[in-house]
Amino acid sequence: MKVLVALLLLVQLLSCKALHLGPFHPLHPRVIDCDDPESEEAAAVALDYINAHHLHGYKYALNSIEKIQVLPRRPTGELFKLELDLLETVCHIVNPLPIENCTVRPLTDHVVEGDCDVKLLKLDGSFSVLSTKCHSTPDSAEDITQICADCPILALLNDTQVITAVDLALTQYNREQDGAYFKLLEIGRAQIQHFPDIVSVEFAVVATNCSAKDAQDHVDDCELLPKDLVQFGFCNAAILTKNNITVSCTVYEHQPGVTHHHLIHDHLGGQLPTMVQGFKHHDLRHFHHGSAHGTSESSSAEASVGLKPAIPVVKRDVGAVLDPASPRPPVGPGPKHPICPGRIRHFQV
Repeated sequence: MKVLVALLLLVQLLSCKALHLGPFHPLHPRVIDCDDPESEEAAAVALDYINAHHLHGYKYALNSIEKIQVLPRRPTGELFKLELDLLETVCHIVNPLPIENCTVRPLTDHVVEGDCDVKLLKLDGSFSVLSTKCHSTPDSAEDITQICADCPILALLNDTQVITAVDLALTQYNREQDGAYFKLLEIGRAQIQHFPDIVSVEFAVVATNCSAKDAQDHVDDCELLPKDLVQFGFCNAAILTKNNITVSCTVYEHQPGVTHHHLIHDHLGGQLPTMVQGFKHHDLRHFHHGSAHGTSESSSAEASVGLKPAIPVVKRDVGAVLDPASPRPPVGPGPKHPICPGRIRHFQV
């Protein structure tokens, strides 16, 4: 009889414990620093995803990890929430060069800064992107003139001078080379300098089925190459006058599986090339939901995590030097404060 009573008590005890640790038992965030290797791994996955889904303009490089939060997710895995600071590079999206090899534009070249909020799922040691929300803005004209009084700022992409300059530059390039005839795909950026007047432009091009020589007489018959042969290029040009043009283009080898159909759609539809009306750059702005192991964002940890009160973020002062005699933060029990934002890889905008 005593054994039966003891067994019943044990069953009740285990049931109570199971109820306490059931599906609604609160879980708590894991605190890691912005420069932790795990944070940087998550940021690298996010950056590749952002560049792969950026449909116009240039690739972006990571400048710093501003914030990071790691939340447990039921039944397994963790949700990573990051705020990233990015900088525009000189690599257009048609450039096959890996982002690690792309140069960030210097401050004097009127830089463009990007800000992204990213959510990733870490499951079985691997990251996958759940969602991204990004936007980008050029540095202010005032900041540019403080750094370099004579440096030109970005011009409107649909400015008449810009469109004329691109047309003159591409016409000269096609006239001077004996390869395929290229059509304009997209104007990337432009700057107009005065005294002397110089229009500097960057633009992407796409090859046609005509040679440059044949196109002189039959340009209307020239069509873009099929998707399995499509070939892109990128040009830099400076135009002083109609007869004083410097243009240089890099043509990339065909990349199997890469079509940039969002860009060539304008041409296939018989419309004008892509130009941003009334803007000076191709905004990184987009909100994209990824697909991670068939899991939607709504099934992530946020709905099931019992959060502690917000932990204050410790901001790192890059220029500060600790005085050995100054008071140190207390060491001992208590919540760990994440060190954020992380290091600046290029420069502060």
